[in-house]
Amino acid sequence: MKIRYSLFLILSLMIFQAQAKVGYKIGNTAPEFKLKSLDGTSYSLKQLRKNGHVMLVFWAVECVYCYAHIKEFNRVHDEYQGKLNIAAINVAGEYPLEVAEYVKDNGLKYLVLSERLANLDVAEKYRVLGTPTVVLVSPKGEVLFYGHKVPVLEKWIK
Repeated sequence: MKIRYSLFLILSLMIFQAQAKVGYKIGNTAPEFKLKSLDGTSYSLKQLRKNGHVMLVFWAVECVYCYAHIKEFNRVHDEYQGKLNIAAINVAGEYPLEVAEYVKDNGLKYLVLSERLANLDVAEKYRVLGTPTVVLVSPKGEVLFYGHKVPVLEKWIK
């Protein structure tokens, strides 16, 4: 009886440790979400991962640092097309029309998700405390990078 109980405890611990934690930290499974783009199409993280890695960019219209990174994100979008999906998630609660105007005026080439209140829930799941916040997610859903700049992608994407 004592041996069975010990085996049960060991197996339970192994199973518990094998389950990936969901969260924003590197090595965790990225929290799932479903948001709408400016044209009203719904996208989930799982759907975005089908084509490869996903770079989530949490940003705001009034963020000068976000504006300063647009050219870099556009370059990455062009260079890694087919291997990486960039999804910019507006987290300032700005209206979709305001976001659409900003996207057009500044030439963002990548997907923009702007669903006012739902975006804030996603930002909370990823613990966004400032903008831009960049999260790189593997095709399997693992968080590879969490920071405030474009990561060195060659490390993960060939």
